[in-house]
Amino acid sequence: MNSKILKKSYSDLVQGVVWSRALLGVAVFALLIAVFALSNQKERVILQPVTLTDDAWVEENAASETYKTSWGAYLGTLMGNVTPGKLSFIKERIEPLLAPEIYTQTLQAFEAQAQDLRDNRIAFRFELRSVDYEPATDKIFAYGYRYATGAGSREEQRSERTYEYQMRIREYLPEITSIDTYPGKPRTQKLLRMMNRAQGNES
Repeated sequence: MNSKILKKSYSDLVQGVVWSRALLGVAVFALLIAVFALSNQKERVILQPVTLTDDAWVEENAASETYKTSWGAYLGTLMGNVTPGKLSFIKERIEPLLAPEIYTQTLQAFEAQAQDLRDNRIAFRFELRSVDYEPATDKIFAYGYRYATGAGSREEQRSERTYEYQMRIREYLPEITSIDTYPGKPRTQKLLRMMNRAQGNES
């Protein structure tokens, strides 16, 4: 009797070990699948900048509209407030953000403008009024008023000014691919169509 009970207990024990190993194998397999899936999943970083009311996010090669407009506001303010003494500071901030395809020409243009500002002792300050993003062109527009003063003059000359940017995201970091600045309001697709129609009517 005891022999039968012992054999049954041993059999149950062996069966329990087999099931435990099988379940452990399934668990390990499921864990490996989960780890593989996570390693191939693109991470999204959620940002909560204190200067914005909406959250911004950035992925390895993409970013939200809020993220891009916040950079547009920063760049417009940085490049719009210029004095001869701040030129080196501005260059140090802009240089690491430039894409390779515009790096050389942008720095050459910056140095030429910087020398002109030094020679004529011109200073600019920029009052940001709005920042807009155009999804169709991936352009960011920082618009506002620019105030210029020259050597020996305390009176500021005010004019409308737009700073226009395009950027891409590479490994979670912004990279500027295009910079333009011009007088007047942002040259959105809508405004450019209106300007083209006006020129056509004049001709």
